Amino acid sequence: MSEELNREILDGEIKRINQKADTFGERIGISTSLKCIAVIVGFLIVGPLLMMVIGIIGRIF
Repeated sequence: MSEELNREILDGEIKRINQKADTFGERIGISTSLKCIAVIVGFLIVGPLLMMVIGIIGRIF
């Protein structure tokens, strides 16, 4: 009886902890300023790389 009771209590606690972990991940996201920085860095890095690839392809053909 005691083992079954302990198992039920642990199952309930694990479920509660998993629910908290799920809601914690949903609440925290990337801030607006970090999103803006990511977009700017993306344009600064991806844009020139894309132009280099287009230039290389243009020279080949």
